Amino acid sequence: MADLNGFLIVDKPTGITSFKVIDYLRRVTGVRKIGHGGTLDPFATGVLIVAIGKATKRLDEFLGSDKTYLAKVRFGAVSDTYDRDGVIVPYEKGLKSFSESTVSLDVIKKVVQQFVGDIEQMPPKFSAIKIKGRRAYDYVRKGVEIEMTAREVKVYDIEIVAFKWPDLDIRVKCGKGTYIRSLAFDIGEKLGCGAYLQELRREAVGQFSLNKAVKLEDLKVAEDVEKMIFAN
Repeated sequence: MADLNGFLIVDKPTGITSFKVIDYLRRVTGVRKIGHGGTLDPFATGVLIVAIGKATKRLDEFLGSDKTYLAKVRFGAVSDTYDRDGVIVPYEKGLKSFSESTVSLDVIKKVVQQFVGDIEQMPPKFSAIKIKGRRAYDYVRKGVEIEMTAREVKVYDIEIVAFKWPDLDIRVKCGKGTYIRSLAFDIGEKLGCGAYLQELRREAVGQFSLNKAVKLEDLKVAEDVEKMIFAN
């Protein structure tokens, strides 16, 4: 399969890194030149664009694509990574008692709309953003204090899908560089109850959505990959 070239849309499972997906596909196909067009955190699932062979030269085209996410935001606590994989502690700065009555759906709707448009967002310290040539998370893991810089990102729409305390399900359509983890944290701060990201599923990257995706478990041999690969 050394001449395998094209794109593959993988529905990344939870619990593994995006690099592990690439490593698995290299072993299955025997092709070393494989890359992806936008990292998903280990706990996240959904659309991961994979380029094989000569198609890897075009990966930059996808890094700037708009994306759609389905996210579950959990209220009442915060995480040092802004998601469920971090150290989670109860939120102490705001409300003393948490319930659906103290954080109502009407209030949530008003707060959420404040994050639609061109917004200033502070990326999480546990991120792959480079600072002086190194990933931010490398500094944090070694106990080195770093200062993150806020940056402008674009959020086109936030749809409230469901709410039952303490969980809020939202669908977010956004531009490049948007951290849904930071969005969850910021919504919690604005509401005064704290929040972190409990689940995340990427539903689309540009024109590529989950209905074109294949599960990693269904790619057992090189021929399986060959059947699903396409040229764009």
